Amino acid sequence: MECGPAAEASSPGGCELHDPIPLGGRREPSRVAQNAPVDAPLAWPATLAELGEPLALGRTAEVFALGDAEVVKVLRPGFPDRIGELEARVASVVATAGVAAPRFLGMARIEGRVALGYERLSGSSMLDRMSRRPWQIDGLARQMAGLHTAMHATDGNGLPDQRDGLRVMIERAGTTLPQDARLAALGRLDSLAAGGSTCHGDMHPGNILLTHHGPVVIDWLTGSCGSPACDVARTLFLMRHSGVPAYIRQPQRGLIALARRRFCTVYLEQYARVSPFDGHEVAAWRLPVLAARLGEGIETERTALLQLIRDELELA
Repeated sequence: MECGPAAEASSPGGCELHDPIPLGGRREPSRVAQNAPVDAPLAWPATLAELGEPLALGRTAEVFALGDAEVVKVLRPGFPDRIGELEARVASVVATAGVAAPRFLGMARIEGRVALGYERLSGSSMLDRMSRRPWQIDGLARQMAGLHTAMHATDGNGLPDQRDGLRVMIERAGTTLPQDARLAALGRLDSLAAGGSTCHGDMHPGNILLTHHGPVVIDWLTGSCGSPACDVARTLFLMRHSGVPAYIRQPQRGLIALARRRFCTVYLEQYARVSPFDGHEVAAWRLPVLAARLGEGIETERTALLQLIRDELELA
């Protein structure tokens, strides 16, 4: 199976690339209209004024309703067209891979700005469900594991190459990443098998929408062709170590930590139960995944990431 070249982008829904949502987290998908079949071609508006007020605002894009069945994501001025073009490419490939993802309805230009159309989904995020019904954590963790294993069983041909994407982000970390750690991460990356599966790159409960028709995985712009073990390693980092917003106080912070640990335990157990799972391979991916995360420039995570990277080097 072949994988495409790496590229930079911003995540679907107009939110920043690799914007993690910890349990108790920062943002959730909007609860929007009922899921509806979209059989006819999308009727693209000629002007932005026809779209009205946005449903959601992000760093790189605005999302507008287009009737009851569709939404349009419009790239903000000043961002390169390649961001939208890459999203369209990923969305098109994912749509044919047979995974649980929003239906992609095509790309156009509105007043010169790149616009992408998607079906409009109704539901709350798995993160929201966990926050409101913590007694369901085990069942939700098993559900996410099932979605992840089903995804990894599909062919990622046509998606950007996972290792190339990690390499770009490791290099982007610059002098923040010590030279010995950079060389070790790049060397580890080159030594690991590439893989050819459909991978999400940002799989966590905040990116799973629970609709009336079943769970749907959203925010696919970090999608890639690569190793399931790498994708699992990334998910475990997000669930275990991504930052909790400063406004969340004790004792809620402690409860979030407990919930994360329980979720990860059940998720891994279920993943291993239904799919071949090599814990050593997942562990081997941790160093490049952590180094790449540092390249995202999330200031609140920098100190903890550098310590995790140092711990990985000591284990090598």
